[in-house]
Amino acid sequence: MADPAVRAAGGARPFSPYEFMLAFRYLRARRKHGGVALIAMISFGGITLAVLGLIAVMSIMNGFRAELFSQLLGFQPHVYVDTRNLDAERVDALVRELEAMPGVVSADPVVQGQVLASSERYQSVIVVLGTQPEDVAALDVIANPSPDGRTGLVEGNLDGFGEGHNGGDTIILGSGIARRLAVGVGDRVTFTTARGTPTVFGARPNQKAYYVGAVLAAGVSTIDESAAFMPLDQGRVFFAKGEGTDQIQVRLTDPDMAASMVGSIGALAGPDAAAYDYTQLNPAFYNALEFERTAMRLILSIVVAIAAMNIISGLVMLVKNKGRDIAILRTMGATQASVMRVFLIVGASIGVLGTLAGILLGILFVANIGPIQDFITWTTGTNPWDPSVYFLYRIPAKLDWGEVAFISVFGFIVSLLVTLPPAWRAARLDPVEALRYE
Repeated sequence: MADPAVRAAGGARPFSPYEFMLAFRYLRARRKHGGVALIAMISFGGITLAVLGLIAVMSIMNGFRAELFSQLLGFQPHVYVDTRNLDAERVDALVRELEAMPGVVSADPVVQGQVLASSERYQSVIVVLGTQPEDVAALDVIANPSPDGRTGLVEGNLDGFGEGHNGGDTIILGSGIARRLAVGVGDRVTFTTARGTPTVFGARPNQKAYYVGAVLAAGVSTIDESAAFMPLDQGRVFFAKGEGTDQIQVRLTDPDMAASMVGSIGALAGPDAAAYDYTQLNPAFYNALEFERTAMRLILSIVVAIAAMNIISGLVMLVKNKGRDIAILRTMGATQASVMRVFLIVGASIGVLGTLAGILLGILFVANIGPIQDFITWTTGTNPWDPSVYFLYRIPAKLDWGEVAFISVFGFIVSLLVTLPPAWRAARLDPVEALRYE
């Protein structure tokens, strides 16, 4: 009478216990017995390292992206509404309507213009924003300065912002502008603009002296090197806006909602106003960030696929060495599908276990990125992450569970696909020919 396991081979349900038993016996077999333990371990290690690298690199890229956005969007609004064609009453009403929208943190009316800023020795062309003092104080970069003092008000305070001072008014300068003009708190800076008071002979340039009340470091060079603030009322007078404004700057609870909320904000503003989000100000920059992220994911996914290819060589050798066993199983009632499933389990087990190990190590790597950086610094005697270059003291790493899910599914699918050819070859093996030549 045939063995019960062999009897089960002919009519057992797919992926029955005996198929798993055979698969794990083949995985554990030594090389002298026709096993592929060494190749299996190499394949397992390759997939583990590839998945670890994919998680580590994508987490660091996500960390950089989050750090960049937190600094950039700590100052920059998320949605802009062009209000140059709206009267003052409509702008005030629109501000109230926008602030009542779900997901909107603030809606700040501003005027802006380009000026020539002059100190006693230097000059520089900058952009001046006229806004309410309370709106400036609510900016995240000012309300929540960094603990190390690299961002926030590095000099002065907002106590005198908008108040008279020796015949001029107090303003806020970006740290790069203050450094370029060689001025500090209490020094005088003269603004000159061509968009001045209209006369019968054309627009007369406006020129006025202001006193520096504070110096702002936003942590973003495009802001620190070119932006200054003055009170909204002074901005309207200086840029000859009357009671009008140039735009309403809208900040949201989640910057990622900006693209989806532009349409509703634009509909609320009406046909005389245009709404656009922060990505449309510099689309090449944000598209490059997204492209780099996608390209890096694709490249590292190819690395995972290459590592999984090692499974093929191991299974081909296993099928060749186990030809006699396969032939005996077939003659005792095992179906082609059953044999194929056995070798699918062998290959998929290596891939799945390697993927899970890589995910676990990747999570541990991201969670301990700080100690790892300290260890590298201690062993090499140098700091590979110079804060004077990167403006960050730690390598930023942010684990995205969506990325982890993608890697898990991708690793499993690739492991299954590379297992199909040798498993199919094993299932198609002719038992008569295999036993004859054995």
